[in-house]
Amino acid sequence: MALITDPFHAGIVVADVEEAMAEISAATGVSWHSLQSLDLDLLVEGEVVSTSVRFSYTVEGPLQLELADGPKGSFWDVDLYGGLNHLGYWTDDLHADIDSLMAGGCELTYGGASADGGIEGFAFLVPPSTGQRIELIDVAMRPAFDRWFAGGEFG
Repeated sequence: MALITDPFHAGIVVADVEEAMAEISAATGVSWHSLQSLDLDLLVEGEVVSTSVRFSYTVEGPLQLELADGPKGSFWDVDLYGGLNHLGYWTDDLHADIDSLMAGGCELTYGGASADGGIEGFAFLVPPSTGQRIELIDVAMRPAFDRWFAGGEFG
C-alpha cells in the first residue's frame, strides 16, 4: 500500500510562472530556484503526447511551492487546471505505488512516457472522492532535482 503522508511540494498551475514568482516573493519573501522549461513526452491513456511545461520551486521548505504553466490544452493550462493542482511525493517504487493507489480507487491520469511504452519518472493520479491530484516522483529523479537545487539546470 502506498503511504502518502509526507508531501515535499504543492504544485500550483498559474497563467505565467515568472509573474506569479514575483508576486508571491513580494508578498511573502520566499525565493525561487531557477525557472526551468522542459519539453516532455507523457503517456496519456496509452498514447504518447508531447508537450512542454515551465516551472520553479521555492527554495524554502520543508513543503516547497511549485509554480507551473504550459500550453493551452495541456495539463498545465491555467484555464483547465489552474490553482492548487497537486501534492508531490517521492516514491521508492513508482510502479508499485501506482498499482496500490489504483487498487484503492485512484485514476491514473498521466505519467512520463518511457521508451518501451510504459511510465517512468513520475505519474499523476486522482482519488475519486477529492479530485485533488497526487504526483508520485521516482527517487531515481532526485539527482536531477539536487543538481537544480544546488544552482545547476534540472536534469
